Formats: sequence, structure tokens, C-alpha cells
Amino acid sequence: MRLIPQTMLGRTLVILIGGILLVQALGGVFYYRDWKNFRESAEHSRLIERMATYVQWMNAASPLQREFLLRTNRPRGMRTWQSTQSAVDDEANWFGVEAFIRSGLSEELGGIDLKRIRVDDDERRPFPPGGGFGQHRMQNNNNVPDDQRPHWGRMMNGHKYNARLMVAVLLDDGTWLNMRIPFERPTPPGFVPFAMPLLFLSLLVALVAFVIMRRANKPLARMAQAAETLGRDVNAPPMKEDGPREVRDAARAFNEMQTRLRRFVQDRTHMLAAISHDLRTPITRMRLRAEFVEDDQQREKMLSDLDEMESMIKATMSFARDDVANEAVSPIDLAALVESLCEDMRETDGNVTYKGMEELPFKGRPVGLKRAVANLVGNALKYAGACEVVLEADQRQVTLTVKDNGPGIPESELEEVFRPFRRLEGSRNKETGGVGLGLAVVRSVAHAHGGTAQLMNRPEGGLEAKIILPL
Repeated sequence: MRLIPQTMLGRTLVILIGGILLVQALGGVFYYRDWKNFRESAEHSRLIERMATYVQWMNAASPLQREFLLRTNRPRGMRTWQSTQSAVDDEANWFGVEAFIRSGLSEELGGIDLKRIRVDDDERRPFPPGGGFGQHRMQNNNNVPDDQRPHWGRMMNGHKYNARLMVAVLLDDGTWLNMRIPFERPTPPGFVPFAMPLLFLSLLVALVAFVIMRRANKPLARMAQAAETLGRDVNAPPMKEDGPREVRDAARAFNEMQTRLRRFVQDRTHMLAAISHDLRTPITRMRLRAEFVEDDQQREKMLSDLDEMESMIKATMSFARDDVANEAVSPIDLAALVESLCEDMRETDGNVTYKGMEELPFKGRPVGLKRAVANLVGNALKYAGACEVVLEADQRQVTLTVKDNGPGIPESELEEVFRPFRRLEGSRNKETGGVGLGLAVVRSVAHAHGGTAQLMNRPEGGLEAKIILPL
């Protein structure tokens, strides 16, 4: 999926930042819940203190003073009046906020009987249209002016209250003090002030994590580069063994693997060279003995076979001696190398045409590259009599193409001809020489440079050989 980062650094950052955002979101939910409970508890405690103070004033006041308190000295937003009967029914709720206010008010008033305190939620009380507590107290012969009657949605002292409590307290003289108390529910904190610190913290942690993870991933990047280099050059220098312990262990194992591969390749090459060298002595003895064969026809066949064996041994020794993996990499002008090779072929009556770049800086093994191109051009001249060499490059790779108009190669043999000592007997002339190592050398050189070699038949006839090398 495109939404999933493809690098380990990107995936680690996604997991880390996603975890931080999830934790912060859950923390924000819990924080808001605790904040809301705290604000509501604080608001209720403040209301209890206000009501307790007002009840104490009313108990200590004379009738005239009570009338004055009822009209002038009311806490902000509170509506109060006296009546002979409670404005709150006896079936008021004894749970939740009502129970909290009842018990708190009783404690503030010195532990009076809870039956003397009635609390109900004004929002839940059904009243007929035009009613309300003002209508209720008129039925109890309380001549309170209409402008003091509480009603729904009223602005009280400039504040819009979205919740109301109705509290009735039995005073010491047997009258009921009714209080209609608005209180503000806690307003949730704004999203921007709440989210900006969390966002800033997430970005800060992401930046720090990016720097740390990028530094921690450097040994892995070096290991990938070392593996790429090893694919091109088995004699490449070992990678550094630093970083975390797991990375050091992996680098150490990689270096040991490279050492074993180098030793294996060297042993195989040396063994091949030694066998080829040792075979020259018995071939020489067999050639001397063949001279004493009286049958001329058999003698000629034996000598021909011995010549072919000696040619194969020479090619094998040359292949082992000039192993491209042992050649150092150096900066060269690949275009000049290929063009000069084509010039040399033309000087020896080779019909070779060069088309391509005039200059192409490249880091490679010049001897191996020259040998690979010479093998392709030589094959084209042997089997087609003429060829065209094209050198192209883009930002990623170099492509060298050798085109001829010869008989081509069967499709089933296009890969088989790259095997050592593989010779074709049908489409290619067997009598023109060679032991079947030319194309094997071409592919070996291409692989040593991290590229590849391929063959394909041209639609108009002939063969097209390509060496593709990465820049």
C-alpha cells in the first residue's frame, strides 16, 4: 500500500508518532473527565457555601430584616422567597447532585436533620404553561412581584445559566426558605488551546525520534551498500563493525561471509589454473606418441583432438589468470575505450561502425571491459562479417549494444551460450574456432560491475548483444 512507508525509518516514525497521538488522545479524554468532575464539584461546593450563609442570615434576622434580605441582599443569580409550605415536593431525588448538595448543606448548617432540606433539579420539574415557581408561591399566598418570578431562559445579572437547582430549607421558626439557584455547567476547554501543546509535543518528539532513528539506521544503510559492493567486487574492503550490538554482530557475520566467499573464489580459480597447467604435460606426451602412429588418418584425428584440448587449456588458464574480480576499479572514459577498440578492429580489416557518446566518465575495470567488448565485436565479425557498436547512457545506467546481420541464435540457446565451454553447432560456424569462453567472460565482466549481459535476435535479422552497467 502507498500509505505505508517503505523504509524502516518511516515505519518506525509512524508507529512512534501514532502511539504518542493515541496516548495523548486517551490522556485528553481522561483529563477532560477529571476536569469536568472537579469543576462541577467545586461549583456545587461554592453554591453550598452561599446557601448556608444565606440560611444562617435568615435564621438570625428579624422579620423586617428578612424582608430586606429577601429583596436586596441576594447572592448573584439566586431567587429566594419564604412560604409556609416547601416549594419542593417531599419526593425529591435523594441521589446524585441533589444528595450531594443536601448532605453538604446539612454539614455546613451544623448537621441539621436532612428532612429539613429538600433539593430538586429545576430542569426536570414539569410545570404547566405560564407556571413555574412564581406560580407555585402565589398559590402559597406569597405576594412576590412578578419581576422576581424565575422563568426558563432568563438572563440573571448578565449571565446565561444552563442549569437550575431548587432548594427548600426549613428555618428555625418553621417557615420554608425557598431558593432557586442557577449554576453554570463547566464549559469544555477550547480545542485549539488544548490541542496545540499536544501537537507541538508530538512534533518535537517526532523530530528527536527522526534524528535518533536516522543515526541508528546508518549501520544498516552501510550494510546494504556493502552487500551491493560485494555483488560487484568480492575483494571489496570489509564494512565497519560499529553501532548497536546487534548491528555489530551482523556486520561481523557479513565480513566473515565475504572472507569465505573470497577464499572460495580464489581456491576455485587457483585449482582451475593448476589443473590446466598440469594437463599440458600429458598432452605433450600424447602428442609425441601420436607421431608414431602409422595410420595417417588416425594420427591426424588424434593430433586434431590434442590441438583442441590444448586450445581449451590455454583459454582456461587465460580466464583464470585474467580474472576480472582481481582487477582494481579506476575512473576511465568508457566512450574513449570502446571507440579506440573499434579503431583497432578497423585497422585489422574489421568492418566495425561506432555510434554513440564521445565522452563518458565511468568507474570500472578497464582490462575486463575491453576484453568483454572485444569478445562481442570479435564474435560479430566472425559470424556476420560486420557489426555496429552503440554506446548510450542515462541517469541510471550505461548500455553498450553490438548489432550484426548474421544468422542469429535459436531462442532456446540465448541463455545457454553464456555457460562456459558452450558452443553452438547449427546457426554458428563450428570451424571458426573458439572454445566457448567468450560470452562467459562477457557476463562475468558485466556481473563484476553490478550489471548484466544479454542476447536477443533482431526482428530484421541478426543478433543484438547488450552489456548493461549501472552508473
